[in-house]
Amino acid sequence: MATNSTIGNDNQNKKIIQWGVKTILSHGYQLKSTMPEEVQNTPWSHVVRFLTTHGVIYLKNTPDALALEAPIIRILYDQFDAPVAEVIAHNAELNCFLMKDAGKALRVILKKKFDETLVFRAIDQFTSLQLAVAERVDVFLDMGVPDWRLEKLPDLYRQLLLQKDILIADGLSEIEISQLKDLFATVVHLCQKLSSYFIKHTLVQPDLNDNNTLIDDKTHNITIIDLGEIAISHPFFSLFNFLHVIKKYHDLTETSEVYLRLKDYCFKKFIPLASEQYLLDAISIARPLFFVYAALGNYRLMQACDKTKFTGSFQRHGRISPSLKELMAACL
Repeated sequence: MATNSTIGNDNQNKKIIQWGVKTILSHGYQLKSTMPEEVQNTPWSHVVRFLTTHGVIYLKNTPDALALEAPIIRILYDQFDAPVAEVIAHNAELNCFLMKDAGKALRVILKKKFDETLVFRAIDQFTSLQLAVAERVDVFLDMGVPDWRLEKLPDLYRQLLLQKDILIADGLSEIEISQLKDLFATVVHLCQKLSSYFIKHTLVQPDLNDNNTLIDDKTHNITIIDLGEIAISHPFFSLFNFLHVIKKYHDLTETSEVYLRLKDYCFKKFIPLASEQYLLDAISIARPLFFVYAALGNYRLMQACDKTKFTGSFQRHGRISPSLKELMAACL
């Protein structure tokens, strides 16, 4: 994987800002200031916003290995009529793009008052998109979106476990790595078993959550953002993350009526005629494999970024190891 990044390079950042200003003006917008406001600055994403007379415009820059986001968004927008941000312009050379403002984070709204119907709408938008993409995954595989379908997952897992130095630095012991290697046959079996449910592979967003789901104040349209790290894999993996984050940030428990309704709504669309037990079985099989997917996603993110910047709070006391420890807890 590519490891170079434009993020953090002052000269490159100046070029990106200059391109953003010039492009915004060329599209007929008037800037209130040529100095943008910083929104996010991480090793994997640098986002600033410009205030214009026609609203806010965002400029996003990513490392080379995550630079497919703008083409992904455009395909989703043009070919799937997807609820994604509108890209104004894309600069492939500088790994950056401009997009229109799409509203306020769902999390902000839910923190003020938890609105279950809004969460249902967000789930519906994303799962409907997953079902549409499932019929045409080759469009994304052909453009370089990672192929993490179930038949590929065991080998990707095995390759990850070969990165011994990285795994130890991330918080795993040699004994734990050995135990994880012993789980290879289990991972193969789970992948084969889950495949028997005939749920089609589709796009999976590793960080699907209520903070990456925006609501427009006027139109109430829902927009899904942060799509640069998608892979083609099992649809449940995104939904597990969504439910985990909703539970974490909004004080829900796994036995609460609200959480159970949200969980049911997440998965039922994929096998609508199945019995409740059949669906629960599919979810229980997919759950440990989600930890494999999550570990792969974090490994991909780490490999994409400048290693000198992926330290401190960005390391979070291990990015790969927590998911692999969860896998051991679920399987051993």
